[in-house]
Amino acid sequence: MSNDQAPKIDQRQRMLEAFDNKVADPYPLEEYRSIGRQGVLRTDGREKATGAAKYTLDVQLPGMLYARFLTSPYPHAAIVGMDTSEAEKLPGVRCVLRYDDPELAGGVAVSGHELNSVAALPRVAHFQGEECGAYVVADSEEIAENALRTIKVEWEQRPFLLDVEKAIAPGAPLTNPEEFPDSNLWMVYNEGHGDVEKGFAQADKVIEFKWTFGLNTWAGPERPCGVWRWNGDFAEVWVKQQRPHIAKRAISTWFGGIPMSKIDLHCLYQGASFGGWTQMAWNLAGTYLAGLASKRTGRPVKWAFSRREDFYGGNMDAGVFYVKVGFKRDGTITAVSERGVTLNQDMPTFGIVAHLMENTKIPHVRGRTEAAWVNKGHMVPTRCEMNINCYTVNLVFNHVADALGMDPVEVALLNDGAEGHDLEWLNARKAEQGFPVRDSLRECVEKGKAAIGWGEKWHAPGTKKLPNGRMHGLGFTWTHEWDDSAGSSEIGMYFERNDGSVTILGCRADVGVNAETAYCQIAADELGVPVETVRFKHMDDAGFFTMTPDTSTNLSVNGWAVRNAARILKQKLLETAVAPRAKTQLTCFPPAFPGLKPEDLDVEDGVIFEKADPANRMTIADFIGPSGAMGPITSTVGEPLLVGKEGIDYPYRGTPPMFDHGWHIQHGTYLGVRLKFCRQAHFMEVEVDPETGAVDITKIVTVNDVGKVINWDGCEGQAYGGAIMGVGRGLTEEVVYDERTGIMLNGNLLNYKIPTLMDYGDIETIMVETGMGYGPYGTVGIGEDVATVLPALVGPAVHNALGVWIDGFPATPDRVLRALGKA
Repeated sequence: MSNDQAPKIDQRQRMLEAFDNKVADPYPLEEYRSIGRQGVLRTDGREKATGAAKYTLDVQLPGMLYARFLTSPYPHAAIVGMDTSEAEKLPGVRCVLRYDDPELAGGVAVSGHELNSVAALPRVAHFQGEECGAYVVADSEEIAENALRTIKVEWEQRPFLLDVEKAIAPGAPLTNPEEFPDSNLWMVYNEGHGDVEKGFAQADKVIEFKWTFGLNTWAGPERPCGVWRWNGDFAEVWVKQQRPHIAKRAISTWFGGIPMSKIDLHCLYQGASFGGWTQMAWNLAGTYLAGLASKRTGRPVKWAFSRREDFYGGNMDAGVFYVKVGFKRDGTITAVSERGVTLNQDMPTFGIVAHLMENTKIPHVRGRTEAAWVNKGHMVPTRCEMNINCYTVNLVFNHVADALGMDPVEVALLNDGAEGHDLEWLNARKAEQGFPVRDSLRECVEKGKAAIGWGEKWHAPGTKKLPNGRMHGLGFTWTHEWDDSAGSSEIGMYFERNDGSVTILGCRADVGVNAETAYCQIAADELGVPVETVRFKHMDDAGFFTMTPDTSTNLSVNGWAVRNAARILKQKLLETAVAPRAKTQLTCFPPAFPGLKPEDLDVEDGVIFEKADPANRMTIADFIGPSGAMGPITSTVGEPLLVGKEGIDYPYRGTPPMFDHGWHIQHGTYLGVRLKFCRQAHFMEVEVDPETGAVDITKIVTVNDVGKVINWDGCEGQAYGGAIMGVGRGLTEEVVYDERTGIMLNGNLLNYKIPTLMDYGDIETIMVETGMGYGPYGTVGIGEDVATVLPALVGPAVHNALGVWIDGFPATPDRVLRALGKA
């Protein structure tokens, strides 16, 4: 088709058509230059490697004050009376806010997840260490700490419970009567498909088992914190928060209402953020109180948790679970039923058997979550919300394989599918939606087996003793690759004058996963410019907010928004290049490429050129032109001049601002909108000392079908770091309480055992690219998933070594010895 006949492409219309995408990307790039290229330098690399990167905890302002909270020494208690007079008299103390302050009466919107209404300074504590009662503002953190010690509190101690099953027993004392006055069982969530009783009747064999998971948490290098400064009527706020758009919205409701236009929000680098604290209903309370204290003192205020306070809550996988599985002699699973009693789980609706429903051909599945409240902190998505679902897949498949004496890999391949349908049905859906028809799980499995030597090393449980006296074990698990869960994103983008470099605008939390580099790669390839000339400005509110870095929506949602913005901006660039750049009442600025159409041009390496005659070219920098004494759009220095109607000389260039924007909307797969085609598979090799119960991880192989790799460092970093985090939760990490007093015993980074890079053996990360993701170019998310899938894999690996099941996590030496009957 000739250029005269070629239809004009409307990139904005294409953007609108891709909302809630349910098909293969219909318009991928024909060639990738930066996308998928290894060795692309991180945009934040130099800052972070040299220590120059700034975090919220680093913020220092002239005259800044420091705030600390009073915390409860008891697991369940109410403040009856409080004397803060000694604290108020202490030199250096500038303000003491109290729970009974009239300005703190009622609730305020301080949630990091959705707007809510809770007390900023609670009177009642529901777990030991909970912030309540008082907020001291002083010249230094040390003075604030000293002042807290002088506060005299009269406490009303109440009954408490730590055991989740005791909490739902008849007659159990209420653990949170303010929120749940009728029962500690605050929600029951049912899920499933088919008829499990029918499925059990069809089975050749039925097994039952119980597993438990202890409380683990999110503690990271940068503690929860925030800074507030009033600049007249303008609020300037620094937040350590994964959702700056929610923070700004909440702030606008405070103090009688602050116009959004009068809020200057900063979201600096995040010193580790795994969901966790961001999800809390009380997340922004410290910032709200800082704003109030700043107003009263006339000085900026920073608040920060202590390290112990950072152990505020935990992951929502803590609980007790009862599983029943029916299956045929060939390994075909006919039914699964699971009941879970979860501890302080804020979001039970994520379920416990969802992955069995979404990723297998198992026709009959039932899950029942009983969410109960005990006197510990809130349990929220930490690193992910799919933990229990992943552990269920892992343990169900490995228990079935053990009961039949089968290789668990073969059981997985046999039962792969979706929503109770087999792989043939799933492949038909791939074809209908325009995806390549590939067996993602088999591709992942084969690569993983080869990397770990599965064919040579796999053995029956408890049969391989090593020369060092330890027992050798292998473990395998799988599930789907993370898809977008939900979200929306908006991106601004423009070419800078003078040099044609590119700036991307979108306020967001950089949590260290190298997402910003990936977005720069997308923009670079779409615009036709070197990736080194693209910058993502994400720390300050410029009017655009991206989807938050949780639930793996970074790439699946934000990638579309960046691509949309880039394609719309490129279309604008080329349309401007062939048209008069501006008409005034005195003159007309001529086109850079007269007589051509936008489709006659393209851009490569920052140069606009005619496709039919590449010698007809102009750099983007020359096209846009320099700024000068006549303002940012025109310059008379070194420019050819035009003669206007009135005989006045005008510069040749007068290019309008090269700015545009794009956005994306995606309803999530949690709603059952999309089938999941990409898979992941992971392998673990261990050595177990049967005398001490010590478990050593000697090798981990992670295999992820990410559809299309955008940034290799980001993908491999998520897999490598996720492996270490996941095994830590499955092997060593657990918050421990004194059962008699309800006091946390290890709220520090010395006794809460977070692993380091030196604690485990070889970790090999493998990427598969099938192109079967719903993101741009066929991508699918990888964030969170390895860290979520791996924790419970320790159990099957230890079982293969010892021949006994360790279904209590973390698999600490004492639990191993108990399983062996030695403790």
